[in-house]
Amino acid sequence: MRKEGGAVTKEQKKATRQALRRYGKGSVCAAWAQVIGAVLAWYDRNDPVCAQLLRLRYLQGLPEEKVIARLYVGRTTYYTKELEALSTVAVCAADAGLLPGGQMSGVVAPGGA
Repeated sequence: MRKEGGAVTKEQKKATRQALRRYGKGSVCAAWAQVIGAVLAWYDRNDPVCAQLLRLRYLQGLPEEKVIARLYVGRTTYYTKELEALSTVAVCAADAGLLPGGQMSGVVAPGGA
């Protein structure tokens, strides 16, 4: 899993957050599902805090305060881990051609809202 890459733009982070939320609802396209699943599996093995943060905040939709409490981390650690995890998903999505030019591409599954 490649975690390094160029700077992730605000638009790419927004598209990544939206894709993660749709993944949690089961309405993301197959390519995004593959990227998100691979990142979660990698984080499960290498950084469980990032994996849980992604699941709690974006897949389950819990507010930041509840995620921080469940992870037993401080706010600074939360924001650091969140940025790391979002950036990793975004870099992998860009590698898969899902974030060209900062634009969301194919986030919604066929027939999805």
